[in-house]
Amino acid sequence: MTGIEFIAILALVGYALYRQTRVNEVTGRGRFKLAVIYTAAGVLTGVHIAHNPTAYGLLAIGLAASLAVGVLRGHHTRMWQTDERVFTQGTPATVGLFLGLVAFKFMVGVMLAVQTEVISRRARALRTARETSAEPRAAI
Repeated sequence: MTGIEFIAILALVGYALYRQTRVNEVTGRGRFKLAVIYTAAGVLTGVHIAHNPTAYGLLAIGLAASLAVGVLRGHHTRMWQTDERVFTQGTPATVGLFLGLVAFKFMVGVMLAVQTEVISRRARALRTARETSAEPRAAI
């Protein structure tokens, strides 16, 4: 992840926290705008993942976690009506769920980075061993 991508993610998280803690009227217009922005950011920064069963499994786990947290946050967001208008506002629980999901996905990212580095070092060791020996060596 580049520095610009990291700053963009921090800005999106900050904006999401701001939006969650203020009162919002439920109008139906633009209700998926932030979701589309986050999805686009995830796709644009997520194209660097490995293309193997482990990475796809972790992607599925991340998606399942996002769905579960979305349902929980939807049910625990404060909601009230005044006259004909409906309003919502995040609660400490919904903000905590959001931050927990961000932390979980960050830790998955760290785990993938460590996995990639270990595999890279093992491959480098195999190449070096092969170059110094005439016989192929067993996997390390």
